[in-house]
Amino acid sequence: MALPDKPDLKALLFDAYCTLFDLHSLVRGCNEVFPDRGAEICRLWRAKQLEYTHLLSMMGRFEDFWQVTSKALVTACQSLKLACSPEQRDRLLESYFHLEVFADVRPTLKALSQRYPLAILSNGSPKMLKVVVEHNGLQDFFSQIISAS
Repeated sequence: MALPDKPDLKALLFDAYCTLFDLHSLVRGCNEVFPDRGAEICRLWRAKQLEYTHLLSMMGRFEDFWQVTSKALVTACQSLKLACSPEQRDRLLESYFHLEVFADVRPTLKALSQRYPLAILSNGSPKMLKVVVEHNGLQDFFSQIISAS
């Protein structure tokens, strides 16, 4: 990969979700818990997650992203009239630790890390970010993982 020469760049920051980590990889786990409903659950879960994040921001309130993600999942399941037990909820939430990376992430990070320090800046909680980065073996690419939480 040929990289343009950008001497004014000091480092590169990446968002985690939908940039490095593919939220569509949640569909499989959702289908295991609620057969043939995975894509539908994931779409609404993400929409509610973003909605709650925006509302909290506008209200000047803070909630840990893990809590927001949990509440969004509960609301998504209720909206879809799916009875989600605490065990099922926990299983689905745990899938956030096992998100897959997009196909181009590793080669891109490898090329960029040879020229620039890389970091993640995300609203994901520190634990969410640490575990998903380690799960994907990306920890050596990043000098910092910064959570807005």
